[in-house]
Amino acid sequence: MSLMTQAIVSGILAGGLYALMSLGMSLSWGVLKIINLAHFGFILFSGYATYQLSMSLGWDPFLAIAVCVPLFAAAGMALQWIFDRVRISEFESLLFTFGVFIIFESLASTIWTADFRRIDSVLNPYASMSIWIGPVALPVPQLSAFLIAIAIAIAVHFLLERTHFGRAVRALAQDRDIAGAFGVDSGRVSMQLAGLAAGFAALAGVFIAMSRALFPGLALEWFGIVFSVVILGGLGSTLGTLFAAIIIGLVGAIATVIAGPPMAPLAVFLVLIATLLFRPEGIMGSKGSV
Repeated sequence: MSLMTQAIVSGILAGGLYALMSLGMSLSWGVLKIINLAHFGFILFSGYATYQLSMSLGWDPFLAIAVCVPLFAAAGMALQWIFDRVRISEFESLLFTFGVFIIFESLASTIWTADFRRIDSVLNPYASMSIWIGPVALPVPQLSAFLIAIAIAIAVHFLLERTHFGRAVRALAQDRDIAGAFGVDSGRVSMQLAGLAAGFAALAGVFIAMSRALFPGLALEWFGIVFSVVILGGLGSTLGTLFAAIIIGLVGAIATVIAGPPMAPLAVFLVLIATLLFRPEGIMGSKGSV
């Protein structure tokens, strides 16, 4: 029973990291109609930037947030500016950003090689640090990511529901041209939202670097998880993304305990398929939802 209890707790905490990885993709796809595969490159490069800042300058990994989040938010805004200039379509964005992702992966291989890179335990004591509640361990990186994911999902939900910026985003999600006719600066709003999305990706990269080793092909492991979370939660739904990430984390962890690691992806995709059969818009999604 203690093994299953630990698996459930670990799955829930893993869901927090999945949510950080997926929130930006959900907003980009659901609102901006951009399937931004460069998002995975932002996560990967943020992880490597955290590693480099710690190993070269001796920074505490948490301090890397102050550099990575604004840096990659600016990169996300710049990429969105290019999308707006060329008026890229949803399908074209998939092809274009896949190329950008390949460039990111190649740069990572060139700069850091294909070797595994892990922050030294002296500089990153959090990797082996846990908070214990009875027999259950709460690893600090995963717990931190989980709490931050909850705070961000709730904050962004209220930002989009209760503010002028949120009304502009909802109008943009419904119809960009009509929103522009009513005074919404679609270029400025889309760049701000893209900056938020890339910032969330950078935050996820910091926590990944804190909790595991990095290598250039690591980003490929995230495709199935992130797309499952985004689709299950509903495009553009921040709270839906959070709940879906927790569900995905739980299902994967429980399946691993019951049937072994190879069964975890199968269990996750069975849940995804079942959800799409009965609620194709996602657990909290609707057309143009945010």
